[in-house]
Amino acid sequence: MDTEILNKAKYYCARAERSPRNLRLFLMRREVPSDEVNEYLTLLEEGRYYDPQRYAESYARTRYRDMSQGPRKIRQALRMQEVPTEIIDAVLPEILEEEEPNYSLAELLESKLRRTSARTPRALFDKMMRYGVGRGYPPSDVYEALQEVLQAMREEEESDEE
Repeated sequence: MDTEILNKAKYYCARAERSPRNLRLFLMRREVPSDEVNEYLTLLEEGRYYDPQRYAESYARTRYRDMSQGPRKIRQALRMQEVPTEIIDAVLPEILEEEEPNYSLAELLESKLRRTSARTPRALFDKMMRYGVGRGYPPSDVYEALQEVLQAMREEEESDEE
């Protein structure tokens, strides 16, 4: 094991939280043999330079609160970063309970609805459903929020007519 590479990996991890995938790629770029990569990861984890759970918490909190992404999109992104499923299953529900997103799903849909045009009401509804599901929210939640937004818009139009 090369101490110079280990020190560079420590520095790399100390600058920001790193995912298992990012760390593996970092080590592979330094031509660390694939059978030694896990040894490096273990040493970095023991030294508390690297912790997949800490990374998952940070990533999920930021994406949910600041970027208003839904749980499905966050889960998929964490899987792509090679975070173990057990960690994702432990972290994600906790974050969703604790954190308040900057924008609710209804606010996101309302904002998108105001910028969107469609030829028919059905096309508009389909477009909004795709948008909400694409943000990572379950279809049932998107449907409920969209119904709420559409009802509020109908009431607003009726009050403007009077």
